[in-house]
Amino acid sequence: MTAAPQQTIRIDPVAVFIARAEARALLYAANEFDLHEAVDVLQADAVKSGLINTISQDAVQLVMAGAFATVRDDLNGWRP
Repeated sequence: MTAAPQQTIRIDPVAVFIARAEARALLYAANEFDLHEAVDVLQADAVKSGLINTISQDAVQLVMAGAFATVRDDLNGWRP
């Protein structure tokens, strides 16, 4: 029996970051993290992964702000 050939799957790093931001926003809303704990990890990972260089710091912040705007009532319906 021969092994099936390996496939390379490429996942869009921006889509992954958006999903992670949305997940951390939900955990923040559930009081699992305070706001700084929730966003600091996202920011550090965006730097470490090179996402900042790929889409810019402003774009990273827009992703995070959009994710957290859905769970915070003090942003008055702000959307990116």
